[in-house]
Amino acid sequence: MTFRILSLDGGGIRGIMTARMLQKVEEQLGSPLKDHFDLIAGTSTGSIVAAALCIGKTAEEIFDIYSEDGLKIFPYSSLISTQRLPLILKYGLSAPKFSDQGLMSVLQKHFEDTKLADLTPNPEEMMKSVKLLVPAYDTISRNPVVFKSWAHDRWFAKLPLWEVCLSSSSAPTYFPAHQIQQDEKEYSLIDGGVCANNPAACALAEGIKLLRESSSESVGDVIEQIKILSIGTGDPATPIPWEQVRGWGLVQWGLRIADVFMDAPPDINRYITEQIMGGTASDRENRFLRLQFPLDQASMAIDDASQSKLHYLVDKTDTYLNQVQGKLDKLLENW
Repeated sequence: MTFRILSLDGGGIRGIMTARMLQKVEEQLGSPLKDHFDLIAGTSTGSIVAAALCIGKTAEEIFDIYSEDGLKIFPYSSLISTQRLPLILKYGLSAPKFSDQGLMSVLQKHFEDTKLADLTPNPEEMMKSVKLLVPAYDTISRNPVVFKSWAHDRWFAKLPLWEVCLSSSSAPTYFPAHQIQQDEKEYSLIDGGVCANNPAACALAEGIKLLRESSSESVGDVIEQIKILSIGTGDPATPIPWEQVRGWGLVQWGLRIADVFMDAPPDINRYITEQIMGGTASDRENRFLRLQFPLDQASMAIDDASQSKLHYLVDKTDTYLNQVQGKLDKLLENW
């Protein structure tokens, strides 16, 4: 059997790039993407896209969420906006840039009362259902939390889907940490991007485990059955030269550290995924494709939801899709 994985990176409003790429994939496959993947993994903004796919939304509908609701999530661009005043009064000058109320309202509108476990209702037949994986990070235990829709025995099984996505999307410096109290235990959850902004390696590990539990095949044989489409939200192309960074201290790193820790994990997880998948680069393209392109300075902001910026990101994505169409065709052939 073929086990098909879709992995979606974090990246704030740049999730509209992911949605655009998925529109192309869905157009080629001819039906909603939920029907074409066994496991969909997403971090931060990727968790929102992944969860939306799992409840049956089309890529076009998800694209519209970013186009229409982006300014509800990121309502302003400046740290000195008067709209930020309530946050400063509540948390002080070091307050997060945004309240999570806009993000929460958007998630609740689109996911309503759906629970995480609802996505994979029968764990005994989980291989027949789409499965959702979402990383977050708990600041209390100082450990990652990997939400899995098929793990009905875990504390998070009955959490609302919107709350899972909010937990994974609570990016430090941008949004407050999200508190959950469950089974007499407290969790303080922040963006999964601090550990797995690209969740491909997490998804691959779970895919191998699920396949091995459902068969007696070796790890090598199982890996040969896995195909992965991994979609990023752009790779920062602007270097930070040594002459500049060597003298940075708390203030300078504090202003850039969120960008740095969101940038590094995707490449590490891509490397791990490629090594486990094995084979030459040419051979892997039949089973693993990473869609990711360099970002210029004008594209890097994850919180600029203006219509001009969204149009710019979409245009950049369309140009890139034209360049990689052959590779995409190769992966999706006999999908």
